[in-house]
Amino acid sequence: MNLILFEKPFETIELSADDHRVQHILTVLKIQEGGVFFVGFINSKRALVKLVKIKKNGTCVLSIEAMEEAPKLLPIHLCVAMPRPHTAKRILFEAASLGVSSIYFFRSEKGEPSYCKSSLWNKKNYQVRLKMGLEQSFATHLPKVFVLDKLAEILALIGAVNGIALDNYDADESLGCKLSSSYEACYLAFGPERGFSENERLVFKENQWKLAHLGSRVLRLETAVVASITIAAEKMGCWNEPTTSTLVGNNN
Repeated sequence: MNLILFEKPFETIELSADDHRVQHILTVLKIQEGGVFFVGFINSKRALVKLVKIKKNGTCVLSIEAMEEAPKLLPIHLCVAMPRPHTAKRILFEAASLGVSSIYFFRSEKGEPSYCKSSLWNKKNYQVRLKMGLEQSFATHLPKVFVLDKLAEILALIGAVNGIALDNYDADESLGCKLSSSYEACYLAFGPERGFSENERLVFKENQWKLAHLGSRVLRLETAVVASITIAAEKMGCWNEPTTSTLVGNNN
């Protein structure tokens, strides 16, 4: 992980020896007293932290050295037909890493109903995958995740949007051609392994969503998600801001 996440900001904090973050700091990062490393606060700033002291009982005392704003979420939202649990984990990780604002999972007509019953969705277990994505990408802002029963529910909830459904069958142009640099936000929809049903395509069209493809190859869902987010972010100019961090230079 490139930073360690905390729920709330602090100036000084003590972590017990059995805290998993202490294990990472001491055994993976191999930080010694006086050493510094990066942390992030959920939906807030990121910081450079010093390991002030390691007590005899293994407790670690940390203090903030410097703070800065973390990258904002992209104005990109995903609507994803409920996939296999292991695929969902990959999507949650990659989408959080790239910084989408929200992910709507729904039970598609051609999807497997049992996927919705996975323990991944019980008690928000999926949050673990989102946080892993943030730790990887040096970010702090969590995407919002919704699990709904039908596609029509999502479209009714979000209302009129710049929506594009990725479809290998009926789409006449690539995603890049359908996107516009004038979009302030966009929604991207992905079907299940067997694709969208004719009824779902009709629902998209009735709600003025466009259909687009990613070329002639059939991609894994998680690959299509990453490729689509990347294309949309570039097309919409989301990555024009500087990527430098004021903290990195202080990490001596």
